[in-house]
Amino acid sequence: MTHRYQPIDCALHDCFEMACVYHYQVKLDLRDESSVEGKCITTETHPDKSEWLVFKTEYQYTKIRLDFIERMSAITPGARFSVINC
Repeated sequence: MTHRYQPIDCALHDCFEMACVYHYQVKLDLRDESSVEGKCITTETHPDKSEWLVFKTEYQYTKIRLDFIERMSAITPGARFSVINC
């Protein structure tokens, strides 16, 4: 990823944190028009201050930069949100 990190709104960051605390299964629609499904594990801040979602797909763990996520849709039944537009 070559674009400079654009910090996300604190309220939006809280939604990612909540999804991680409850290990929600979600679908992420990304800014490159791809999508991925998996479980939210945790968030990380790297030395350059970029923030990342640690995400577990069916086969592997991956990290997705938070400003690269366009939409997060809950798959887990009873989740505290259904769709969050980033």
